[in-house]
Amino acid sequence: MRWLVAGHINHYVCENCHGIHLSEIQGLDGVLESRLFVEHENAIMTTEVEIRPTGLLPLMAELGRLNMNYPSLKVFVDIIDDNLPRLIVAEYIHTQAGIEQHQFMWIMQQTMMATQQLVQEITELGLLAVEEQQKPRSAVH
Repeated sequence: MRWLVAGHINHYVCENCHGIHLSEIQGLDGVLESRLFVEHENAIMTTEVEIRPTGLLPLMAELGRLNMNYPSLKVFVDIIDDNLPRLIVAEYIHTQAGIEQHQFMWIMQQTMMATQQLVQEITELGLLAVEEQQKPRSAVH
C-alpha cells in the first residue's frame, strides 16, 4: 500500500474483502469493482465490468481480438445465474523472486492504462450495462 501511495494511485481497503480497491478504475462507468490482491508469491489486479445481456453475444465474438489487443491482460466473461454478465479483466504479477517499487509502479500504471482503454472500447461498442442515473458507488460483495 505504501507503493500505491508513493505512485499517487488512489485506493482504499473495504471491510468485506482483503483486496485493495483502485478508485480510479472503479470510478469508470460500468465498472463494478477494481481490486489488487497481494499474496505471498504474487499480486493479482482484477476489474469486473457489468455487461448488458444483449451485449453478451457480440462481446463473446470480440473476446479473441480483445485478448490479442491487450496482451498483458487476461480478458474473459463470467456469467452467474442471478446477475448480469460480467467481463473480467485481470493482470497477474509474479513476486516470488522479488520486485522493486519502480517495477511494480510501471506494471500498475500500464495495467491501469490498458484497463481504462479496454473499458472505453467496450463502452464505444455499446456493451456496458450503464444505468440512466448514476448512483453512488460502493463495493459489491
